[in-house]
This record gives sequence, C-alpha cells and structure tokens, in this order.
Amino acid sequence: MPCVENYRTAVGYAREIEEARIAAGGAIDVKLFGVLNRAAQTARQLAAEYGLTPTSRARIGNNAPEDDGDNPLAV
Repeated sequence: MPCVENYRTAVGYAREIEEARIAAGGAIDVKLFGVLNRAAQTARQLAAEYGLTPTSRARIGNNAPEDDGDNPLAV
C-alpha cells in the first residue's frame, strides 16, 4: 500500500530529524526545521485521511447508516 508507505516515510523523516537535533545538543537548524515541519504536517494530514486520529474516526463513524441493526457485519 503506497498510501501507508507515504505516511510511514513522513513519520520516519520527522523522527530522524528530531533525533539528529537531539544528538546535536538541541541546536535548531533552520533548514531542517522547515523539513521537519513539512514532514510532520504531511504525516498529520495522511493520518487524518486514513482514519488514524480520533477525530477522523469519529467522522467516519458519523457517515454510517443508522438502520444497520439487522446487519451482523455492521460495526
């Protein structure tokens, strides 16, 4: 699934940059901060799109039809 791979890549970039910042004694590189910010934003957007956040799961749940009482597969 390339979609999930994109999410994991964005999260990986954010973690890698943050680990490098910590290893450098907490110094903030302005260029890396911009990349970190974009990677984190992308990860948040993809997480919301894929239903990985509580808010996005609630939205998905609100779109379900209400008369599925007889359907054993309805969640």
